[in-house]
Amino acid sequence: MKRTEAKLRLGTGLVLALYVVQHLINHAFGIVSIEAAEAYRKTVGAMFQILPGQILLYGSILFHAVIALRSIYRRSSLRMPFWQWMQLLFGLSILPLVVGHAVGNRGFDLLGNIDPNYFSVITSLSLNPEFLVKLIFLIVVIWIHMAIGLHFWLRLKAGYHRYLPYLYALVILIPSLAYVGVYRMLRQASAWLDDQQRLDQIYAAKIKMSAADIEFLSGLEGQSWIVMLALLLLTLVARQLRIWSQARHGSYSITCADGGKVRALNGLSLLEALREARIPHASVCGGRARCTTCRVRVGNGLDQLPPPNELEARALARIQAGKEIRLACQLHPQADLAITPLVMANQSLSNALHAGGVQGHEEYVVAMFVDMRGSTNLGERVLAYDVVFILNRFFTELSSALADSHGHYAQFAGDGLMALYGLDAARKQRACRDALDGAREMFRRIAQLNQQLQLEFGESVQMGIGIHGGEAIVGTMGPPKTPLLTAVGDNINIAARLEAQTKVQDCDLIVSQDTLQRESIEFPADRVRELEVRGRDNHVLACCFDSDNLPQVDAD
Repeated sequence: MKRTEAKLRLGTGLVLALYVVQHLINHAFGIVSIEAAEAYRKTVGAMFQILPGQILLYGSILFHAVIALRSIYRRSSLRMPFWQWMQLLFGLSILPLVVGHAVGNRGFDLLGNIDPNYFSVITSLSLNPEFLVKLIFLIVVIWIHMAIGLHFWLRLKAGYHRYLPYLYALVILIPSLAYVGVYRMLRQASAWLDDQQRLDQIYAAKIKMSAADIEFLSGLEGQSWIVMLALLLLTLVARQLRIWSQARHGSYSITCADGGKVRALNGLSLLEALREARIPHASVCGGRARCTTCRVRVGNGLDQLPPPNELEARALARIQAGKEIRLACQLHPQADLAITPLVMANQSLSNALHAGGVQGHEEYVVAMFVDMRGSTNLGERVLAYDVVFILNRFFTELSSALADSHGHYAQFAGDGLMALYGLDAARKQRACRDALDGAREMFRRIAQLNQQLQLEFGESVQMGIGIHGGEAIVGTMGPPKTPLLTAVGDNINIAARLEAQTKVQDCDLIVSQDTLQRESIEFPADRVRELEVRGRDNHVLACCFDSDNLPQVDAD
């Protein structure tokens, strides 16, 4: 049901946007002349003047008004971002505002068979300044409402931000040209305002209408305001009655990541509950399941949550979220729960589009840590800029070796890096073999690099590598502006500790025995050593190798 409503909201919104854009372009043709604007109306604009077009247009307006009232009724909290308030209020204002404009066009057309051409409309605007003020205000309200709606729909689409500067220009240009067009047409119409014969000709059909019909049409705008205000009041009353009814069904407790607790009425979505408690929470799309920035990781209480609805399920499937990840805007808990937000509430949209924070899933990966040896002493022997040059060459070779061996660069730290193997499900069973191939390629490339460095600087670089496989949390992590696909966990720490042991064991590569045995890779028994790994009570069995005597693996 929610998905159908969302599609109808989007579809009718696009219909209204199409009408508004082409209608303002029609006004802009007035810069040339009233005749040019009239010619556009009878050709391009005719799509909304025939009966199917009118039904689609006015039906979309009514539907949007109903959706706005319905969204107010369903809200358990009226706390929402400023842009949502503005869009909602402008949306509710459109129907009564547009009635006056529609009456001046379609109303007289239906009852008096009066063609709402630009000659009669512009003349009426010239003779009745209050009509002109209403038109200016109507354009502002509709255009801002449309721009907000389209922006918050498109802002999550791929490539939208590349075209944003051009769209900003159009948002300013189109209504500006429309206003200039209206002004030019008003100047043109001023030539016949004192010509009674011309005015009688323009208003000939209206003069023939009965006074009762004219009075009826003239009163519709004021009545529409009364009806809309009454509907809004009834909606607010119905909403309050619903909240009182929900309060009788109890409440639930939310335990936040900082240990704080808040209570919320049953029926409130998690996002509404957090906003009601004045707890900042990310929600780029405004709580419509068009994004996943409001997602949270649920701890205690996960098994008591209702299953995701269709909108939530589709959104979570797009990011391959685990079952413990839920959207706060769509989740309506009925029991206590503990949550951890996965996107910071105060970050910008561009940052929110990245995953940010820590999110991921547990899987088997092989971690490789590479560290340059003697980088501190190198800085004492060569100039600082030369050190930067050497490090860049060093990491360029490592990066190429990773690319050739199906490795994934995960982290960079000073003079070392961390890489992951086995992220590709198709190569999961060859993760250690790929890592050994990567290590062999790294040593080969660094040996070639050393030949050049000896000629250029009289220096060479050495490195140590540690490899270990195991279960780890793999996902997008780090600062919102520079997130990385990486991994965390005890097995990742072991790989780092094995790399540090290469200095102690005076070797170039250390691979844990379990990782080699998992893929049935043969290794000499005399190379197995029991290593004490910092931070662990148990020792780790690992194999130590020199760069010129690495274990052989079968070809891919």
